[in-house]
Amino acid sequence: MHSVEHALAVLEWEKIVARLVEACETDLGKAQAAETVPSFDEEQVWRELEGTKEADTLRVAGRLPSLQGVRDVRGAVTIAAKGAVCDGQSLYRVGTSLRAMGSARKAVNDVEDAPLLQALAKELPDLPNLVVLIEKSLEADGMVLSDASPELAAARKRKTQAAQRSLERIQSYVSGKTRDWLSDPLHTVRNGRHVIPLKAEYKGRIKGIVHDSSASGQTVYVEPEDVVQAGNQFREAEVAEKAEEEKVLARISAAVGGEADAIKSGLVAATRLDVLFARARYGAELDGCVPTRGPDASIRLTKARHPLLDAKIAVPLSLNLGDENDTLLITGPNTGGKTVGIKTVGLAVAMAQAGMMVAAFECKFGCFTQIWADIGDEQSLQQSLSTFSGHIKNIAAALKGLRRGSLVLLDEVGAGTDPTEGASLARALLLAFQRGGAKTMASTHYGELKVLATNQSGFVNAAMEFDLKSLRPTYHLLLGTPGSSHALKIAERYGIPPDVVQEATEGIGDQALDVAKMIEKLEASQRLAQRAQGEADRLTNRLKQVEREAEAAIARADETRRRVREQSAQQLEEILREIRLETADVFESIKKDPSQANLDKARQKLKQVQEVGQSFVRDIRPEQAKQTPQAPREITQGMTVRVTGFEGKGIVLEQPKGKSVMVQMGALKMTVALDKLVPVETEAVKIQKRGTSMRLQRAQTVQREIHLRQMRAEDAVDVLEKFLDEAILAGVSSVRIVHGKGEGILRQVTQDVLRRNRAIRSHQLADATEGGEGVTVAQLQ
Repeated sequence: MHSVEHALAVLEWEKIVARLVEACETDLGKAQAAETVPSFDEEQVWRELEGTKEADTLRVAGRLPSLQGVRDVRGAVTIAAKGAVCDGQSLYRVGTSLRAMGSARKAVNDVEDAPLLQALAKELPDLPNLVVLIEKSLEADGMVLSDASPELAAARKRKTQAAQRSLERIQSYVSGKTRDWLSDPLHTVRNGRHVIPLKAEYKGRIKGIVHDSSASGQTVYVEPEDVVQAGNQFREAEVAEKAEEEKVLARISAAVGGEADAIKSGLVAATRLDVLFARARYGAELDGCVPTRGPDASIRLTKARHPLLDAKIAVPLSLNLGDENDTLLITGPNTGGKTVGIKTVGLAVAMAQAGMMVAAFECKFGCFTQIWADIGDEQSLQQSLSTFSGHIKNIAAALKGLRRGSLVLLDEVGAGTDPTEGASLARALLLAFQRGGAKTMASTHYGELKVLATNQSGFVNAAMEFDLKSLRPTYHLLLGTPGSSHALKIAERYGIPPDVVQEATEGIGDQALDVAKMIEKLEASQRLAQRAQGEADRLTNRLKQVEREAEAAIARADETRRRVREQSAQQLEEILREIRLETADVFESIKKDPSQANLDKARQKLKQVQEVGQSFVRDIRPEQAKQTPQAPREITQGMTVRVTGFEGKGIVLEQPKGKSVMVQMGALKMTVALDKLVPVETEAVKIQKRGTSMRLQRAQTVQREIHLRQMRAEDAVDVLEKFLDEAILAGVSSVRIVHGKGEGILRQVTQDVLRRNRAIRSHQLADATEGGEGVTVAQLQ
């Protein structure tokens, strides 16, 4: 064993990393993910796992942002920061990167309880103006758009017009009276200029510049004089176009260079986020979990699978190593799954310590200080090492460099040599690793080690299950019992003649046969115990599920009650506001006209206001449940009803067909006997009708602007509160309050009133063109 690199190699870690890389969206993320290795710094491990947990929470909620638009634009940004001009394609990639990072920043910041992700999101640049500048100026291929500047648009217009004139003039020679002078009735291009194929004998008839001639000399290619002028205008426009394009690119490059530090920091953060998001995506592919903290140098797995095997056929295993035991010794037949089980544990630890999700239903672990692995054929022809020698060399390195809290994985420990010596050596090695503070998982066929695991403190036996009826391994791990190799049964299954198998059986001593039979009985007992435990676990999980469903139903009911209370509070506030306004109008009217006729009119209006209040109280007061049974025919689908014995109301979901019917109350559905239902009219309908009527009346007269200038602060408060009540009842969306500039007292009073009013969504000073600091604009809910 040559440290963790060798362990990762035999565990096929590079394949895990390759799948993580595939889950990344950016080249930067892929490059960083490719360097993923386990960490042995406990603080770093749990910081990484916390970030992965937050990313997986976003994934589960369907809010994992995409970073596909982020490109490696560090080179272009560096060039721009030095004052150089970048090409259009590079600048466009900067724009797409900024847009993607800006979107990710917003998405992550909108999430609660994700402090690590939000800290990274703060590093993502938010430069919408630069994004707009780039996107309105450049195409994806880097071509500068005409909208980038008025000068560029004008230059391109001149270029197009010049090209059109040049084409029209050259076409006139092809289709006009000079057509017969041409070798062919068409025009062509020579040296970037439009020319006509003029017969040599007509040379001089058309004034212009000769750009070329045919090989035979019978045709000369002439650019007519008037076409030369149009061509020159085209060239001038083209030069102007190029100059304007350079100006646009220079302007954008300067803007990018000015934000170089922010963009580079954002790319670092985006890379980190991409890797965290990739861990969440890969973890979802594995149907995995984020490991939780357990005792140091331990791992407890529930329904773990080898991450490189097909999840549909892989048999999950559950075990505990390092918490209640130091050494787990697995026995059982060849091809029974021992090596896969060891690799499953090794990869679970490596993935957890690399901050990744583990392919298990549940994983609880504490960090290991090292990972050592001796798995597979360690034969080396180059170093003249046999299989046994290769294993021993690796194990010797592990013993020499061992730290307490290391994970040691040994496949077929002590194999490849004389069985007696191999078993004795294996026993000594396992005890040496235990004394060194390692947590060891090993496989063996040696019976002596099975006895060791039974008697030695800190050791635990485990077996890969073997079906004696089908003579096939089941790949289930049985904890607490040793397993038999079943070599003779497997030999017979694969075609060894029965007489040979019988002779081999007779060659085994009676004591060995008794031990083998005892182990088989232990395996059978263990299977029965596990089936019983499995049924108990199933029933426990079902009970927990029922509890969760009940808790969810209670939570939904609580949420329904909360919403109802909020609605009632809003309705009450609206009614009180209306009563307050109506009362204020009455007293204002009395002040203006204290005559008896007006007093009588005021009393009548106050009586109406009182009736409104009493009506509302009657509407919201819970009615006493009526015991009078209702005839089934009186209940119809969609009817609002009360249910005897319950507060609140429900909706009938179906047409009654028998003695009961389905009713929905808030988030709950229930079947209720018809004689327990009482039809009612909902308060919501009444209040909505009354509220609508009030709002229509107010909306006809409401003002959307009020002037408070030169008022005393106390008077301004009363006037402003009444004005806001009128506006709220009328349902207007915004109002203007003119308080003037002065010493700012009325402005402060206005803002205090607005802050206290829960119906005000936001408020701010008006734009300079609309009053500036002398006017406050308020948005209503």
